[in-house]
Amino acid sequence: MRTIGKHSALTFRLAATRRGARRAPLRVAAKRKFGAIAVIICVCQLTSACQQEMARQPSYHPLERSDFFTDGRASRPLVEGTVPWRGRDGGEAALLVYRRSPESTDAARAAALVAKPVLDPLSVLPFLLGPGPGDYVDVSPIAIDKPALERGRSRFNIYCSVCHDNLGTGNGKIVERGYLPPPNYHLDYSRGFERRGQKVLLREAPIGYFVEVITRGYGGMPDYASQVAPEDRWKIAAYIRVLQRSQWMPLKNLPADERDRIRNELKRGEEQK
Repeated sequence: MRTIGKHSALTFRLAATRRGARRAPLRVAAKRKFGAIAVIICVCQLTSACQQEMARQPSYHPLERSDFFTDGRASRPLVEGTVPWRGRDGGEAALLVYRRSPESTDAARAAALVAKPVLDPLSVLPFLLGPGPGDYVDVSPIAIDKPALERGRSRFNIYCSVCHDNLGTGNGKIVERGYLPPPNYHLDYSRGFERRGQKVLLREAPIGYFVEVITRGYGGMPDYASQVAPEDRWKIAAYIRVLQRSQWMPLKNLPADERDRIRNELKRGEEQK
């Protein structure tokens, strides 16, 4: 029995040794496979790191100066023959200008300072904080006739009335649902000028200021440069002026017959009281 037991133990050890010998190549292959996977992972990590560095390569901001080009401008003009984008015919450069040139702006400021010398340094702050009413274009570069005002009204009702309402009092449908109320065109001061330390009623703000806000947006109002064509921005601004005149027109600016009619109506009203 002992001999048989010894033979059985020996046989078991031999079988185990053979099984281990057969499994050894499998373990070596598994280790090699794991090493290959680890190398691939490291290479992928290094590749992604290179991609991040490429994503952060130097770039220019719009209208930034550059020494690479002879004209010193990083923003390049359109190549000759470029097809204009929708709504542009290439001949409307004046429609994009809502502020006066720096030369006329400086002359207006100098004239204002000469007329009223600055004794208090704080009184010059409005000039330092930003453009004032005199810095904006106050005459539309396009002819404003009845068709232009009709177009301005239709664009205003589409894009503006949802917040400003059809009369421009700032009680549009979106405001009724909790959106930030815009100012009243007839009674409120301009928030843009007020932020610059200047008190300017919206009914006295130049037309160029309205075009700037439509183009660039302000406060809770987004810009509409991509939705509204440049020419339509001037027509909308002109229609806003019509809305303001319909609610607040100085008597001296009315024709003589209209002034007489209003005076007679006011006189009859006083007599009835």
